Amino acid sequence: MKKYFYVFLVLWGCNLVDDRPKDIKDYIPENSLIIIKIHNLGKFKSDIKNNEVLNKIGNSKYNTKKQLELINNLNDETELIISLTKNINEEVFTIITKDSIKEFDVFHKRINNINIYSNSLKNINEIQINYNKDFNKYAKTFNVNDSFSLILKEEISKEFLNSIFNLNNKIQDNSLSFGVNIFNDKILLNGLSFLDDSLKLSNNIFKGSISSELKNYEITPKNITSLKSYNFKNLNNYLKKASIDEVKENRFSVILNNNSIEITEIKLDNEQVFIFRLDEIKLFKDYLINKNTISTKHRGFEIYNNTDLDINPFISFANFNNKEKILLFKDYLVFSNNEKTLKQFINDNLNKNTLKSNSSFNRLFSSISSFNTLNNNYFSGSNYNFFNELNLLNSKNDFTENSFQLVQDNGIIHFNAVISKDTNEDENLKISKLFDVEIDEEIIMYPHFVKNHVTKNLDIVVQDTKNNLYLISKDGKVIWKKKINQPILGQISQIDIYKNGRLQLIFNTKNKIYVLDRNGNNVKQFPKTFNDPITQPLAVFDYDNNKNYRLLVTQGSELLMYDKNGKKVSGFKYKKSSNNITSKPKHFRILNKDFIVFKIGNKMKILNRKGRERINVNDDINFSNQNVFEYNDKLISTTTDQKLVQIDVNGVIDLSSLKNLSLNSDGSNLVVLDENSIKLSPNIASIPFGNYGSPQLSNINKNLLITLYDKQNKKSYLFNKNLILDTSFPVYSLIPMEIGDMNRDKKIELIISNKNKFISCYTIN
Repeated sequence: MKKYFYVFLVLWGCNLVDDRPKDIKDYIPENSLIIIKIHNLGKFKSDIKNNEVLNKIGNSKYNTKKQLELINNLNDETELIISLTKNINEEVFTIITKDSIKEFDVFHKRINNINIYSNSLKNINEIQINYNKDFNKYAKTFNVNDSFSLILKEEISKEFLNSIFNLNNKIQDNSLSFGVNIFNDKILLNGLSFLDDSLKLSNNIFKGSISSELKNYEITPKNITSLKSYNFKNLNNYLKKASIDEVKENRFSVILNNNSIEITEIKLDNEQVFIFRLDEIKLFKDYLINKNTISTKHRGFEIYNNTDLDINPFISFANFNNKEKILLFKDYLVFSNNEKTLKQFINDNLNKNTLKSNSSFNRLFSSISSFNTLNNNYFSGSNYNFFNELNLLNSKNDFTENSFQLVQDNGIIHFNAVISKDTNEDENLKISKLFDVEIDEEIIMYPHFVKNHVTKNLDIVVQDTKNNLYLISKDGKVIWKKKINQPILGQISQIDIYKNGRLQLIFNTKNKIYVLDRNGNNVKQFPKTFNDPITQPLAVFDYDNNKNYRLLVTQGSELLMYDKNGKKVSGFKYKKSSNNITSKPKHFRILNKDFIVFKIGNKMKILNRKGRERINVNDDINFSNQNVFEYNDKLISTTTDQKLVQIDVNGVIDLSSLKNLSLNSDGSNLVVLDENSIKLSPNIASIPFGNYGSPQLSNINKNLLITLYDKQNKKSYLFNKNLILDTSFPVYSLIPMEIGDMNRDKKIELIISNKNKFISCYTIN
């Protein structure tokens, strides 16, 4: 009896294991050479769409075009894994997801609610539950904010690194994982390789080395086409020959071997030049003086003849070919066969024509670590192309500014890379483009800035006609895309609901109030749903600047007040009228009193915090659609018959006539558009006749700026506080222009749209 009981327990235990929820990672084919994890398909598709090179990749290796066609049928929120491998001569892909593809012409298998698609019947038939060691080892390093994550098995990893670093020696023999972050003008790769095997550790060519800071680029001329730096400390010079012929072991070899910190190989005017940075430059200086082989002097620097041409103290790993001439330049040695090249090297440095002062290189350099073991850079003119090297693309492209690095850290080798577009930016231009972003459909809510509480920079929010809401970074990258049930009313505001410095997005549609966190997730208690329609944009008040927010909801003629948790505020009692509220309620603090102001029919309602009438405005006024503002302690707006309305705190009304009147105020400044002139006391400026929207005021870096949009001619204008038009304006745009300092660099960025489905960002230099 006892043995049957044990059999029952074993079988029951097996069933428990069998019935556990299955994950897509459980079905990664065992023979996978490349594993791709896409964390959010919508984000992945947006990133690919907005990168002009990746958008062109078609039928390259592993039938990439077919894969993209298949995953385009999946939901945007889907996560999936793509496995790439080979069966004899067949390149095989496998797509693993919990979602289902609606239309497909490949092989399909469904196991435990997991859908598996492949172009190989053999591969599909062999799919079973499998523990993929590499995936599970590296999964903890994945960053879900990356466009996707990638794992390369040993043989692919070796091929990949050798193609990038152009080495004669094997760097390491282990799998490699990295995140791929795709931007409009660049692609960032950041990852690592775990050397978790004692043999791999002992055979690692970087064993015992310590990465050090790149310095040689500071004296490298701008017009180079490639730069390769080898960095090390004296602990382990991994370029050193294990044994050197004792006859040839002289001071030249000893000094270079024992004191080199960084060796840089550059291509300058099609010549190979080497730059050495030594711990003790004086040792080599004394060596050259003793040799007494000075060739010439140029602008105070000595160039020597090299009498040790037959000595190479380094292994071929560095491709070091000893040169005929040696320049002693400050704390550096520069080797070249051409004396003319060394003289130009000196001139470039004295004229500060180096990479250190090159904005394009500094942008490239800022994306990688300044501490390296090995660093490779390819610039325009080098004929190196990352996508061509990997057989992903055969045509030419502008992504010719590349930097790759390996950083040794005990049992880990870090890998970083930036593949970027050659901007050839003319820094003398008044205005230059930063990026274009293509969204899925046409714009319905105009793009505007919101603050990123992590970076303190500005991000962009925009909604399309399919009600997708996008958050876009300062680099033009779609951070996330979220489906909203309806169009957003008005613009998006921000609150700090937890009073911890982290900002949330708050807005409303016709039937819901949303509060989203930084990642686009709904905050607890939200969205809050309403049966009756909301008829005005949500008004968010922070009366005392203490983050005890009040949310004022307009439903026809009714006002409902909620706290920041979505609970109704019982102390707010508004007696509704028979007419609908026709403007978004606004809050003003005037003479230490609170005013909640909105229009209703021919009346302006002015309430206190509790919803009771603070000022009774008895006059019937035919208000226009113009909003209500505060200026000089008065409430101001306009009428349908072109009159300026001013109401003081005692309810006294003043009317004055103007033409084609439109206005705006920030409390301290009043800007008025009157026919074909714009006024900001004491200044006035003429503008072309057109159909203008309300002027907008912005205070950026303590500078007052005014923007104006001509709806008829699709032009945006930018004026300073003296109403002087910026020389780069007007600019063409299908939507009103938004301005701000996105990067905190004291420059003005502007967002426009000059093509349907596209948002363009420019900077004013």
